[in-house]
Amino acid sequence: MWRTSRSGRLDRLVVFRWHAGSYVPAGELTFEGAGEKRIGRFSYARSYLGLDDARPIDPLGLPLIGRSFAGSPEELPLAFHDVGPDGWGKEVLRRAFPRTTLSMPEYLALGGTDRTGDLAFGPSPEAGPQTWKPDEEPLIELPGETDDLDALMAAASSVDAGEGTKQHLALLFRKSGDVGGARPKARIRYGGRQWIAKFPTAMDRFDDPRVEAACLDVAAAAGLPVPDRMIVEIGGRAALLVERFDRAPGIEGRPYGYLSAATLLKQPSTGYGTERTYADIAEAARRIGVNDAAGEAFARLLLNAHLHNTDDHLRNHGFLDRDGRWEFSPVFDVVPQPGMRRHVCAPAKGIGPAWDVDAAFGAHKALKIGAADAAVVRDRIVAAARRLPAFMKERGVSAKDRELLADAFPASIEFKP
Repeated sequence: MWRTSRSGRLDRLVVFRWHAGSYVPAGELTFEGAGEKRIGRFSYARSYLGLDDARPIDPLGLPLIGRSFAGSPEELPLAFHDVGPDGWGKEVLRRAFPRTTLSMPEYLALGGTDRTGDLAFGPSPEAGPQTWKPDEEPLIELPGETDDLDALMAAASSVDAGEGTKQHLALLFRKSGDVGGARPKARIRYGGRQWIAKFPTAMDRFDDPRVEAACLDVAAAAGLPVPDRMIVEIGGRAALLVERFDRAPGIEGRPYGYLSAATLLKQPSTGYGTERTYADIAEAARRIGVNDAAGEAFARLLLNAHLHNTDDHLRNHGFLDRDGRWEFSPVFDVVPQPGMRRHVCAPAKGIGPAWDVDAAFGAHKALKIGAADAAVVRDRIVAAARRLPAFMKERGVSAKDRELLADAFPASIEFKP
């Protein structure tokens, strides 16, 4: 049984982590207070601390020591926000349970083992990972597993437009209730693999899924790690399927640990703007043992600059704990932002966040990368970015959208009529 307060709020969650082939108790979260948002504390379990090969959930924020960690001023220590829902997932859950007060303990407990990363939650160590079910009725009886992309697209479109029915919400609750990000999306199993399906929205100025696929093609051509991806057409509209990189290959691939750069840099979970820079991201990566942290951060900076992806906030930079070592996650959420002239993350201290490919290149000094080595990275990014118009055509981006976006990129990317 889940431990709850008299008002029905969750007071305790047992935290499980994937270890040696199964989920094991790693610690517990406890919550206090009667308000909508309740402050939580985390403590590692003695049994987990006693494991010879135990690894911290967050090497910088949650080291393996026998004391509790307060979430304040956040609801939870930041690492737990990385495995919970963001804007879209929270919106689905709020609509699914309109009479239930939801904050981070409930959001985490409503998810299952399919969530981002290698953590799960349950009522007790003995019970194992479970999904909490509120007393509220509407979506208790959920539909069975489905790979019906047509139904998911229709459901996401209806909820995005504010017209979601009980049936739409039921489908999305299972598929996307704890998926992060602001855009409509859902987890699916398709063709024997695990994917995130990203759907168009009513607010899109251009065919976002197709353009994002083309931008990921650029990243791959530049030699950056990129998840496998495909465009599927449903009712004349495109959805982008991106293979999950927080799972090993295969339909039942094991989970990998995941942390965002925001967590490593101790930035607010709900914040967007930041004074932190790509140089700070590189330093945090170095501290957790990432190989060539500066070079990796520099390549991503130049990619975002050349593709005019100014939505490069700290939760769009991630790290994976794969086979006992932290590494940068594959590139994700790379889409041009026409009209936006400032990056969220500046290249380095002393360099402003204005969109400027030359200023981005100048960050190599702060990152302690030699000019010659930096030029090699830049030339690789530029050569790949010049192929963007061709990649857009291959992905089916319309001539109208290509014309709309033509002025959003540096002069080195030529869009011919």
